[in-house]
Amino acid sequence: MTMHDLNSNLAPFQALPAQTINQGTGALVSGNVDLAGFNAAQIVVHFGTIVEMGASPTGAAQIAVRLEHADDNGSGAPGAYANVTDADVTGVSGVAAGLVASPSSDLVPATVGYVGDKRFIRATLTPTGLTSGGPVGVIVNRGHPRHAPVS
Repeated sequence: MTMHDLNSNLAPFQALPAQTINQGTGALVSGNVDLAGFNAAQIVVHFGTIVEMGASPTGAAQIAVRLEHADDNGSGAPGAYANVTDADVTGVSGVAAGLVASPSSDLVPATVGYVGDKRFIRATLTPTGLTSGGPVGVIVNRGHPRHAPVS
């Protein structure tokens, strides 16, 4: 394994399969992402074509991305989730109520690093001004494994 081998040091997890988000669907919540065996994670929110957020954005159309984390409840499942803070994430600042991003364009994925000390994380995506909407998904790249290569 060479130092340039990122593939052996990342374990992607599909936290939210691509699905349509709009005002009708309301908020979408990812599945629980278990970080056991990893010391960091990168959350990537990716978009398909979203009419209101495309090349000509409409009004205040956006998707609020909130990140929460939880300890193990003692049986290998998440306990109560709480909002992350500035100290728990990288790549963003001014985190309030877990809000880590408010993308208003579908042209660039939204990313945030997680460096907190909890075992579980999850993301909530809340649409604003998305009448038609479009596809969105969440991938979590779990990294800095305690044992590499990851499988």
